Amino acid sequence: LFIIIIIYLFIIILFFSVSLQETVVGFIGGSAVLNCSSEEPLIKIQDIRVRWSHKDQNVYEIIKGQVSVEKQDPEYRDRTESFPEEYLRGNFSIKLNNLQHTDAGLYKCYIIEESVIKSVELSTQERQAIQIPSEGTKPKPEMIVMFISVLCTGIIFSLAVSSFINITV
Repeated sequence: LFIIIIIYLFIIILFFSVSLQETVVGFIGGSAVLNCSSEEPLIKIQDIRVRWSHKDQNVYEIIKGQVSVEKQDPEYRDRTESFPEEYLRGNFSIKLNNLQHTDAGLYKCYIIEESVIKSVELSTQERQAIQIPSEGTKPKPEMIVMFISVLCTGIIFSLAVSSFINITV
């Protein structure tokens, strides 16, 4: 019984730890914000050092409160941005623009000063195109006339029946 309880607790802990990972869905060609925040706001801008990575690629780096693109993987150049006004509040989220299929996967945000790693799973999908009805899907005028005729006939019939019932009662 004790072993069953331990296994049960282990499964619950495993379930909750897995479900706490954030997942973001973005559309191909669109943008997605990947969230990363420190537990406490940082006091000095020169203390800020954060690195975003994806599949061992350098996605984005903030050094002493400044964006550094020197080591940024070319795949992410000119497609990433952050929110510098939020740095002192401990927010190091990034926005990834012009999403591609290869952008899907696990992103890691390393907050160096706190030795913290945050993970965000990005899922990409095709945007569903809005379909304009073609000629084949538009109702034909004769079908509309037939539908209205049937509807009017039904209404007239039900009125006649209800009048007949009221007269006989």
